[in-house]
Amino acid sequence: MTPLPAPPSGTADPRRPRTALWRTLGALVGLTMAVVTAASGGAPGFLERALYDTAVSRWLPGVPKSGDLVLVEVDDRTLAALGERWPLSRSTWARVFRALAAQRPAAVAVDVVFDQPGPRDALELGEDVLQALQDSGLAAQPAGAALVARLETRLHEEDGDARLAEALSEGQGVILGAAALTTDVPVMAPMEGGAPGEPLALPLPVESLRLQTPAVAGSIAPLRLAARGSGTLNMLVDGDGVIRRYPYAVNVAGRAWPSLALATALQLMPERSASLLKLAALDHGAPLMRLPAPDWLPRVSLADVLAAEPGSVGLDLALRGKTVFVGVTATGLHGQSTLPGQVAVPGVEIHAFALDNLRTGRLLRASGMVALTGVLETAVVLLAFALLCRRARSMRAVLGWALLLGVLHGVLVGWMAADPGWVVPLVPAWVGLLLMLVVDAVARGEELGRQRSALRRLFARYPQARPSSPE
Repeated sequence: MTPLPAPPSGTADPRRPRTALWRTLGALVGLTMAVVTAASGGAPGFLERALYDTAVSRWLPGVPKSGDLVLVEVDDRTLAALGERWPLSRSTWARVFRALAAQRPAAVAVDVVFDQPGPRDALELGEDVLQALQDSGLAAQPAGAALVARLETRLHEEDGDARLAEALSEGQGVILGAAALTTDVPVMAPMEGGAPGEPLALPLPVESLRLQTPAVAGSIAPLRLAARGSGTLNMLVDGDGVIRRYPYAVNVAGRAWPSLALATALQLMPERSASLLKLAALDHGAPLMRLPAPDWLPRVSLADVLAAEPGSVGLDLALRGKTVFVGVTATGLHGQSTLPGQVAVPGVEIHAFALDNLRTGRLLRASGMVALTGVLETAVVLLAFALLCRRARSMRAVLGWALLLGVLHGVLVGWMAADPGWVVPLVPAWVGLLLMLVVDAVARGEELGRQRSALRRLFARYPQARPSSPE
């Protein structure tokens, strides 16, 4: 390529200030994109979501296969074996939790909200009959007393909520689901008094949490009190319908409330509560997720749990001492949640690997100090290219420097995501480099055109200086 001619000695090239100005504007566009990304919550920005999804789904190491997490699924086979439709009856759920308790799991996290009481029409009729027997005085007679006892026993058997509450109280650390009442949640009745229990002691202001809600809907009071805790089931869905962040904590009317994954982690590891809460507070309570490897979560059909004989060795090996997640996976009954890379999984699986991310510390972070680091790294890349452009003598050299800095920037961004788990902007620096490269190419092209015009004028004035054509 033809180098730019040096200006005459003692004079300034009037074109250099204009080129430097446009080059600076190109760099500012890239830097502004990095600043906007940092101010809006961190990477990935709008223009780099597809690149981020490809990176985390194909290039970053996935969550290894779990050895102590198990999914007990309400699948098509379960519904066929039970002869029931979804939702399952309370008496069936009572059987489920008693069967799980017999296997002595470490904890049971349930991706279900029992926000309404079970059917009570028959119970109310039976209670009226029982009250009439007692008021009539027949209960004082032997036959009446026997009838009252039988009726009370039958009412207790038919009271699904009471049986379920007893099963929950006998269980091994059952954590029930709850729902933060946001615009994407179906209409549910909020719990009276807001979120129950003590608020989380997060190391950040509650107002800075990404997920905010005025109220939360949970299971009815008898079930909620019988369980060991509750956690929200909400997800954060980006504008393109993809879930990239998991909200470990929710601001419920000024109080921090845990998600299902965080509530389960606190139940399993109370001695690590301080460190778990610190991790859960990263990225305003909703850090980016590392994706699991295919088939990372072992599955057991609920039909097998209910049909297993007491002392079943296979079921004992599958569930004893494990953290069990219970959720529906039957066709058409569970919402498919789309993860980066267009991976669609049931929501209960997301809670499971969110727990695994949290307890192992395999979280991706993008805000705070990480976002500032991304802005500074983008500025350094663009400043370095601006200085190198001024020193380069040819367009080939400028292009080489742009490619080298672009590759080094991509490698650094990839290493930061894979090793320390810092996600910094990738595209802003590339955009800045491209704009600066275009400015330099246009400036050098214009200079080359002016040089050729000057030569043509020179040859027109002095024809004898024109190179002779070979014979």
